[in-house]
Amino acid sequence: MTELTRRAALYGVAIGGTAALAGCTETGVPADGNGTDGGDGDDSDGSDGGDGADGDGGDGDDGAVTTAVQQVGAALSGPAWSRDERRGFCVLLAEEGDASWLLDDAPEEIRAFVEETDFDESRILYVESVGPDTCHDEIAFDGVAVEDGTLVADATVLGAESDDVACGEAITYPAALLRVTSDPLPDSARLSVTDGWGETGTVRSGDGIRDPESLAGGIRPDHEPTNVPPAFDCDTEGFERHPQAYDGEVNWGGGGGAGSDAGGDGPLALRVVIPGDDDPGSDPLALGRGTRFRIELTNVSGREASVGNQGKYNLEVRTEDGWTELRGADGDATFAYTDEAIIVPPGESLEWEFEMTESGLVEGGPVRDGTSVEGGPHADALRVCPDLVPGRYRFVFWGAADLAVAFDYESE
Repeated sequence: MTELTRRAALYGVAIGGTAALAGCTETGVPADGNGTDGGDGDDSDGSDGGDGADGDGGDGDDGAVTTAVQQVGAALSGPAWSRDERRGFCVLLAEEGDASWLLDDAPEEIRAFVEETDFDESRILYVESVGPDTCHDEIAFDGVAVEDGTLVADATVLGAESDDVACGEAITYPAALLRVTSDPLPDSARLSVTDGWGETGTVRSGDGIRDPESLAGGIRPDHEPTNVPPAFDCDTEGFERHPQAYDGEVNWGGGGGAGSDAGGDGPLALRVVIPGDDDPGSDPLALGRGTRFRIELTNVSGREASVGNQGKYNLEVRTEDGWTELRGADGDATFAYTDEAIIVPPGESLEWEFEMTESGLVEGGPVRDGTSVEGGPHADALRVCPDLVPGRYRFVFWGAADLAVAFDYESE
């Protein structure tokens, strides 16, 4: 009965109604919580405000807050987060372009809600959560306020209005947009999100959409290499080694996007993944000859990240002289790269696929959506010289903040 009463009070929809999936509700909430433009929160079409009429935001309120809610239905992010790790996901949109990665496949009414927003006066909070069945398809907001520049609110997934309603057996990811008009405008958000199982947790706009600790693969071995060759010299006359295009130190396992100086705490996470390597007694980052592996670059943040084309990488071996590029070309080689930017949406990954052989390290390379892509020197112009030797190898992607991962090669 509590759930029925709350849902009906917040949205005013009939049992089994679907209009709220695309419906928009508005209300004004002054800092003191007393309504001045219709204190019951009703808007022109009779819907009640989704942020709660009390508007109690605590002592740190910056001023009056007016809100509008647009139910989205299914999550626009995919979703790209795990319900085992968090109660939901949110992102604060400061301008229309911030939502481009979310709105590509969004219904027209959702895009219109964003386009109609005056971002000089308002911000939009996009929120996702999760529920246990198809009746958990909406998110309600309560206690909306702006405190010291942070948008705070309670967000709750709503389920069936009655036990008599038949619900499909499926995990659902409801989503909603909350437009907030205030002075000053918030620059971050902190929500108390309650999912469809009644579990509550804090979700912040600055939180990543993926937990780097949950990604497959590793960054580099935690021990020194067992073999460090004195050098990696090619005895072919005229062989020109691919240049090391990065400058100085690398960022192990993570960092910023293209043109960024961010270190390991940036939006991008790089991992080396060896499929099927589940032997508990084996070194997780050691490859035998002919072993296939891939490099994955994942956007773990809640915003788009841009990188250079996927051909911008070095493959190196550690020698007594330092890190040495494996690949090169015979004759007067030209190592030219295109400068287009690749957008990596939140939660998505770029991949490189290789085989641990001389030919497999040049015939493999960038893959996007299961298809090989170009952007750098063609594989038929490159070769590894001399042959591979046991030791420590690394991949450096200089298309984004010089990100690196390392692994060991064991010839037997």
